[in-house]
Amino acid sequence: SQSTTRRARMSEDNLEPRPSVEPKLHSPEEVEMAVQSGNHDSLVIRETIAALATQSRWRELWIIADSMSKEVSILVDSAGMVWADVGTRGEVRLAPPRGSVIPYRFWLHSHPVDGYWSSTDCDSLACYSMILDEAIVLGHDHLKRTRRTRSPLVPVLGPGWPLSTWTDEPIVLYSDLGGPYVR
Repeated sequence: SQSTTRRARMSEDNLEPRPSVEPKLHSPEEVEMAVQSGNHDSLVIRETIAALATQSRWRELWIIADSMSKEVSILVDSAGMVWADVGTRGEVRLAPPRGSVIPYRFWLHSHPVDGYWSSTDCDSLACYSMILDEAIVLGHDHLKRTRRTRSPLVPVLGPGWPLSTWTDEPIVLYSDLGGPYVR
């Protein structure tokens, strides 16, 4: 299957471990210059998307990812440290987060248009079920969130363990958030 092929390819490619980034909002001009120059993995972009994620500024974060025609990913560990990665139009791979402390508070990533739990996303959630508390996927005007649960009363991402431990929450429009989105 395509998912198996992608996982095999990802395991063959070794990503270098990366240190965390300090969330920092750079000026829109600095970000635009980095985007236009093609320097999409720059510290300016990674620090800015980390800051936007920690401030729950989801739409602004998605706009930067879209302006690069790339997916982006943010990982926050239990100590509040942040890792930011920039991928391709169709996927973003997480570099091993050097120095991170589990469990991870949340993993956030963007999709090019619609936020949904793809088969690759579900594979990632299944793999990290024991060390991740929450995940968010961003779309053009909305987000989709899932959290670990033990409740048999909430909709879940799939039957059986481990996807049955993840909530299947409805899409939330950015316009309905009415302010900072509280995790």
